[in-house]
Amino acid sequence: MRAFLHILIPLVILGLGVGAFVGMKGLKDMGFKLNQDKKSSSGPPKGKFTQPKIKTRVMALETSDHTVELQSQGVIRTHNATTLTAQVSGRVASLSPQFEDGAYFNQGDVLLKLDIADFLTDQESAKAQVARAEAAFAQEEARAKQALLNWKDAGFEEKASDLVLRKPQLREARANVSSAKSSLERATRNLARTQVRAPYDGRVRKRNIGLGQQVGASTALGEIFSTDFAEVRLPLTTRDLTYYTPPNKPNSKTYSNNVAFRSILSTNNTPEFAQWIGTILRAEGELDTDSKQLFLIARIDDPFGLKSEKPPLFIGQPVRATIPAETLKDVYVIPRRALSELHEILIIREEKLKRIKIKPIWSSENFIIIRDGIILGDQLCTTRLPYAPEGDPVEIIPEPNDEENKPDQSPEHRKQPHRKGHH
Repeated sequence: MRAFLHILIPLVILGLGVGAFVGMKGLKDMGFKLNQDKKSSSGPPKGKFTQPKIKTRVMALETSDHTVELQSQGVIRTHNATTLTAQVSGRVASLSPQFEDGAYFNQGDVLLKLDIADFLTDQESAKAQVARAEAAFAQEEARAKQALLNWKDAGFEEKASDLVLRKPQLREARANVSSAKSSLERATRNLARTQVRAPYDGRVRKRNIGLGQQVGASTALGEIFSTDFAEVRLPLTTRDLTYYTPPNKPNSKTYSNNVAFRSILSTNNTPEFAQWIGTILRAEGELDTDSKQLFLIARIDDPFGLKSEKPPLFIGQPVRATIPAETLKDVYVIPRRALSELHEILIIREEKLKRIKIKPIWSSENFIIIRDGIILGDQLCTTRLPYAPEGDPVEIIPEPNDEENKPDQSPEHRKQPHRKGHH
């Protein structure tokens, strides 16, 4: 019995394996037949296989002239800044409302007055001295004339000496008159100097003294600055200087007569859209030691909006400057947003997509300027296609036009009643 089982079991296993193989082969043949029937029912494919086209918007590539605009920034600073001092000593008798922190004043305005009592006394004393000197001079003139008459009456034939004619005494009297008049002029000037006047149209930065304070000729009364124009110190890199010629010589030609300034810090008085126009006055004569940059000095007229409607600037306010420089001829202006990769753009050439490497000759925040790599008829791909294969056919999508913005002309819209307005 045991020997029989040893023979039967392998035979059973072998039979099961053969049966499984036959069954799977039948299923495979049946599936193949079904597929054949399905293909035969659908029929053969019509035409050739068509590769899908990549849809993109394009921009025409044409040469043009492009003015390089250099970007820089600086801080508004004063043109004339003065520490106001008195020319005479005295006690502060009165202060003008124009001599307050932040106040405006005009040239010649009296900012403060000193006590004038002692200066009036000095002036009257000088007047009296002038009167005495003139009287003495008149007496000497009379004596000189009388001495000449006496010499002639005496019958002397030789010429009278200067001492006889009292000429030295006359010169001394004349000098005393001049000295007395000079003293009177000095006393008059000192009296006028008790009124401290503004040297120019300006504004008070800080007042240092108060009413009743005793001041000397070297006492700092306050700090003022002019308001006719302000200055900005603008740095330029060596790369910028390849496209810009700074005004290093008198009457040298520059490209910077219309420098546009915008405020970096926006307030209610200086909104973001506000712009001021300035002019490059000069360039400093040396490069900065640390940054190796050249600094230009720009001028902004009427920075406080006193003669115009422009919003005012403030001393110490940071501004950003756009300086027009050299104009590049026959170049291609590529929007930076159209870059596919760093220094690579996608173009449409012969209705197919092509990637080309570019060599910028100038770049800014928004544009890349190139001169080579483009041929006639190329179009710039403006749609973002990071994984588009080169050589694929392209379908150009038209740019949105005004048709999309027109009012709805559907029948429902036309049925709306028309409202008459009052004329």
